[in-house]
Amino acid sequence: MKIKGIGTISKKEAMSILTREGREAVKNGDITTQELGEMYKLEQVKRACKIGTCGDTFRTCYNRIPESLKEDLAPAQLGLLVDSFYNCYSDAKNGKTD
Repeated sequence: MKIKGIGTISKKEAMSILTREGREAVKNGDITTQELGEMYKLEQVKRACKIGTCGDTFRTCYNRIPESLKEDLAPAQLGLLVDSFYNCYSDAKNGKTD
């Protein structure tokens, strides 16, 4: 399967991020291959950034990225953006100015 910003990966590799229930949902057609690709890419972004394990904080920062960039950029680039948004927030909160 082809994922923008990543390239071509096997469906098996993409499904490796899912639980047993998730794999069943793909097999049953409840999750499309496009949705699977988006989920896989999001997981790669989480792994590429410092705050990927911080659920709410990650989602807040990730949601600031325009959809067109989410689609086109590589996970490492998206991870840098997420971390940058987090750093901006932290700096402002702590009164840092450069």
